[in-house]
Amino acid sequence: MTQAIQPTGFYWAGFLCLILGVLKLTLEMHWSWWRVMLPVWAVLGHNVLYIGVGFLWLSFSDDGVTDEEVVTRETNETYRYQLAALFCFAVFADDVLSRIEGAGQTAGFWLTSGRWELIFVFSVLSAALQLLFWSEVVPPARHRSRGE
Repeated sequence: MTQAIQPTGFYWAGFLCLILGVLKLTLEMHWSWWRVMLPVWAVLGHNVLYIGVGFLWLSFSDDGVTDEEVVTRETNETYRYQLAALFCFAVFADDVLSRIEGAGQTAGFWLTSGRWELIFVFSVLSAALQLLFWSEVVPPARHRSRGE
């Protein structure tokens, strides 16, 4: 039996925040506390997006199906979408922080530059990867086969 809630991501995010906090205090890094808390913001934002896209997908995929269906995953292959979506959301959150702080405005095309193009691209990528995940976990209603 698996756990209903798997808090491993929050534990890793907290551990990374602890490391970033120690680095900020001991090496006198000029980071804001928002940046130190970036791993937690990335995990929280990713989970909010995951739940929101899941609700949307489930509300549109259930039209006309009256039988209760249990969807189980045989493999963990769909988690690659979740990991990629988490990465994209972390880059998105970092770019938003760089844009707000104004410190990361570099001339080159770098992932943490805070450019509007990167903010848009990584937010769309994160949402698209969530849609891919949900499309594999819960197939749309028109592609489902009815049990007899």
